[in-house]
Amino acid sequence: MSDLPLYLILPAIAAVVYAAAALFFKEAFRRGAGTLHTFVVTSWVMALFFGPFIFWEKGEMQWHLIHYPLITGAAFFIGHWITFAAIRIGDVSLVTPVMGTKSVFVAFFAWFIFGIHIPGGMWFAAMLTAIAIYILGKTDLKSTNRRMPLATGLTICSSASFGVCDALVQEWAPAFGVKAFLSILFITVALLATSLVPFFEKPLKKLDRKTIAWLLGGAILTGQQAIFISLAVSLYHNATGVNVVYSSRGLWAIVLVWLTAKLINKRTEESDPRKLMMRFTGALLMFIAIVLAVLTSH
Repeated sequence: MSDLPLYLILPAIAAVVYAAAALFFKEAFRRGAGTLHTFVVTSWVMALFFGPFIFWEKGEMQWHLIHYPLITGAAFFIGHWITFAAIRIGDVSLVTPVMGTKSVFVAFFAWFIFGIHIPGGMWFAAMLTAIAIYILGKTDLKSTNRRMPLATGLTICSSASFGVCDALVQEWAPAFGVKAFLSILFITVALLATSLVPFFEKPLKKLDRKTIAWLLGGAILTGQQAIFISLAVSLYHNATGVNVVYSSRGLWAIVLVWLTAKLINKRTEESDPRKLMMRFTGALLMFIAIVLAVLTSH
């Protein structure tokens, strides 16, 4: 019971930080940064954050299980890249709430890969989540951006990839050594991302300082929230529960978009009050559905 406050605090903080990071990336994209720029820089920043973890591993590392963090790193790599593609072409107030489907995917893959029992409440969550996505998707049809449905589809694919990743972290990290596992995972992601440097839209040095500042700001925030989530999943061994709290990032993204528009006194299509209210309704329904499902399962 003493673990409950920290268990809730870690993913809650991560949710707010992630929503802020998404706004930083959106501004970097607006100023000319490319999807690959963002992906590679963020991957290396996270590798720098997690790399030293391996030196803090107190237990004996099971090197014969090295394929565990490598496979998980590949899953994270795929989800990470698709996420940035979705943020680039879609609205933050749409993409981030749809990422809440990750909680359902975590439960599904925990059952499908490892045979972990999934109670009826989680399947009920899947149904309500589908309804929430439909509500969010209704705002796509009214958008002048014809690529918004593509952004929604990419986000769901991203959530599925991260769902696999969290299920693997939950089951494999303790067997290998939690800190070393996370270290190797993110170094793997960074090395895979480096292979994409030759495909940059333009060299990083050609981006202006303000664009790079927004890019680095988003990358640092992403790295910080990744530490909170990874530690919560691996130490508390309840990926589904952690992701329930983490799914509130969709609500925070909508709130931050609205606050930013108010502060700079600039109204855009994404900050349209009616559209934000509809997306808030969808995001709230998704969050409540997953919370109710997990409470039912207990």
